[in-house]
Amino acid sequence: MKKTASLYRATLETSLKPFKSMEPVHVEEVCKEMLRQWQPLISMAEHCSILLWTADGSEILMWNGDYDSEIEWARYIGLANEECFGITDPDDPMRAREYSENPVRITYRDLQRIVATFKRLAVEQGLQMQVGATFDPGPEFVYSDFKYKLHPEVNEAALGGNFVSLRPDYKVICSWSKLKEDHVPYTGFPNGIPEGTSFGRFLGRQSQHFFTDFGFDYIWFSNGFGFSYFPWTFLGSNFDGHQFNQVDFQEMSGNVMSFWDDFKKECPDFRTEVRGTNFSTGIDLAKDFVPLQELYAKKYLEFPPPNSPWGALNRDFGLEMVGLMSRIAELPGKTFPFRFYANDPWFWQNPWWDAYDREAYDIYCPLSIGRMNAEGSIENPGIVEILTIDTEKGELVEECPMEVIPHIARAIKDFPDQPGVLTWLYPFKEYFAEVAESQERASLVFFDEWFVRNAINQGLTLNTVVSTDSFTQIVNRNIPCLQETVLFASASLMTGERTKQLALFVRQGGKVLLYGPLSDPTLLGLLNLQQTVGIYGELELQTIMEEDVLKHPRSSLLKHDPLISGGPICEIVAQSTDEYTQIRAVVSQQAQTRVYALSRNLPEWNGGSIAWLRGTLAFETGSNSHLPIRHGMEYVDTSVLTRYLLADLGYVFLQTRYDDTTTFYPGTRYQEHAKPIYCFVSRHDNAYHFSGYKQDTTATIQFQFPYGAPLLIGQSALIENSRVTYSLDCAFHKECRVFVKQTQSGIVACKEGHPIRTRNKATNRSIVVTGLQAAEVTILPPLEILRSGTVEVNNEGRYIEFADHSAEGFIRLEDISGTIEITW
Repeated sequence: MKKTASLYRATLETSLKPFKSMEPVHVEEVCKEMLRQWQPLISMAEHCSILLWTADGSEILMWNGDYDSEIEWARYIGLANEECFGITDPDDPMRAREYSENPVRITYRDLQRIVATFKRLAVEQGLQMQVGATFDPGPEFVYSDFKYKLHPEVNEAALGGNFVSLRPDYKVICSWSKLKEDHVPYTGFPNGIPEGTSFGRFLGRQSQHFFTDFGFDYIWFSNGFGFSYFPWTFLGSNFDGHQFNQVDFQEMSGNVMSFWDDFKKECPDFRTEVRGTNFSTGIDLAKDFVPLQELYAKKYLEFPPPNSPWGALNRDFGLEMVGLMSRIAELPGKTFPFRFYANDPWFWQNPWWDAYDREAYDIYCPLSIGRMNAEGSIENPGIVEILTIDTEKGELVEECPMEVIPHIARAIKDFPDQPGVLTWLYPFKEYFAEVAESQERASLVFFDEWFVRNAINQGLTLNTVVSTDSFTQIVNRNIPCLQETVLFASASLMTGERTKQLALFVRQGGKVLLYGPLSDPTLLGLLNLQQTVGIYGELELQTIMEEDVLKHPRSSLLKHDPLISGGPICEIVAQSTDEYTQIRAVVSQQAQTRVYALSRNLPEWNGGSIAWLRGTLAFETGSNSHLPIRHGMEYVDTSVLTRYLLADLGYVFLQTRYDDTTTFYPGTRYQEHAKPIYCFVSRHDNAYHFSGYKQDTTATIQFQFPYGAPLLIGQSALIENSRVTYSLDCAFHKECRVFVKQTQSGIVACKEGHPIRTRNKATNRSIVVTGLQAAEVTILPPLEILRSGTVEVNNEGRYIEFADHSAEGFIRLEDISGTIEITW
């Protein structure tokens, strides 16, 4: 009997390179081998799908009903259409070359056979399978006659705008472009394309015919197609690096929606899935006016875009995490996908080996993300997608699934079921409403989301998200799901009723960490702040908080650009005599001083507290690049202060590192990192799970929680004044069910023990803690176990009696020394 599936769907992405022959026997052998290798992942899901990277979608554009015509398929390693990349040297190593000496000739009839073979094998194996087609707007995968010879006009924006590309000759399809007339027969346009036909209409009609003729079930839009005109740079049609308001919001969002309206009208019978851009909802909105909310509302998408695979190549995992959380705060359907970049069939890198070094941090970190719904429950991804199961040489390397799948299975087993330490209160609705009402507000949205990305890259433990609409319903229903998490919220986009709800949350004992410029009277009053004339430019930063230990201390200067940092810094203390206001950072310029960070907690707030950081984007924006270029190291990136401020809210996450630099060697691929540790804390079955990545493996990390020092199972650590310091691995995913408070210093260890027979029962699990010295110990067993009363604690041969705290979800022991063994 098949066990209950953990996932809705498992998707295997593949090119056609593994098919070295089109003989039916060989095709069947390859399809079988793909399914065999990944069967353990497929078995976790209700459904499976195969996403075929045949070419770049040109095979759809050129389909004319001739099954025996040859397909220009993606049989290359390197960059096709080299003129788009400025490649003129035939010996340039980046130039596309065929992946083998004699690649097989593939016809449309062969493609039809491959799709049919997958589906037949699925039926024979009792699988529910769909097969997807792919469409990419760029030039790199195949030599496309349609894009660059027959209709080069599709690579130009149809209607106005400040369109930014990384190089003038690198063109991608503009989804809302208009086609010139031709007389070439296509299945959807047998007499050719009429002048002025929208690309959305043409692609939609061609897709409807193509999918019907070949048995495809859906299409995947790759690399930002259907979103922005050029998805590869942090600049866009609305922001050129010097100013915002470059285009009209209604016009640009209307351009995007015109493509989707036309495409869906012509292709109504098949699902569309999207990769999205390399950025996030707010960044896309600010720089390109991408109308994701409308795409969701019109149900043009069943699933949001997954996490971007870009992090594997640029190490920007903060952007990956922000991108995924921003897209799932609201959902167009019932679930959302996670995508893992295992191999690359087009270029030389295969990330599991070449980028990740076979470390699973890009599995555990994004899969620690939890989405809180309006009922206060945590939702997890229902889809796992593998990009791709074949290499650039068409190899199906079995070590890849054998090594990757166990990590995915463990991450699924530990899916969060309650919020983590920090929960992002995401203003999905507010972002779009604010920009639609006044597009000048796009600059605030730009600041908000880049600042959160920076904070995660500086080690902020943010991996739970809830939309403001869901938060309102949770508060109105008095659902007690936010008691053990800190709400992380934008100060600039929380206004009106939202701020009143936040204030009530704090006064009733909740904890809130705000970031960004303040303007709302409720929040100003809550923080004991007021506004005055702002300052900006080069500022001196003074902090009064515990910080990371660096061998080479950070700079005390920051450079505040009001264009991208939400305006000048205007906040000062309202009542300087208030003893409950703790100023944590100030900035000054000559004789002018402004508050930059503070925390506040009043006795009448029932344990509630609030902290705030003004924040600055440490970016140079004058030049175009994939990602913003950080200010030189003479200026500090103040997003790290968000992590330090957590100490005022009960959570210490401090690091000891060599310095704060990242050195790039010009003209090479090599980087030297001394970057902060990524650490994400999630909750599952009453335990805490610590997942993260250490680019600098010499760094250490120090923790202290309200319960005390977290003892990670399988680790030894130094404890001092209820704080614990760890030297963890490059990638880590550790469970924690024991916290300790003790004043004396020493080495503590928490290890898995052998299941034994105790005085009352045969145990299923044993956790052994050593090195305790007059400690208060808090234990968090699984709630079902805790309520059953079967937990026992043995201290140096003596069973300890303890009070029943099952209602609170923990066991509390006092004045414990030596070794304890916890069993259930």
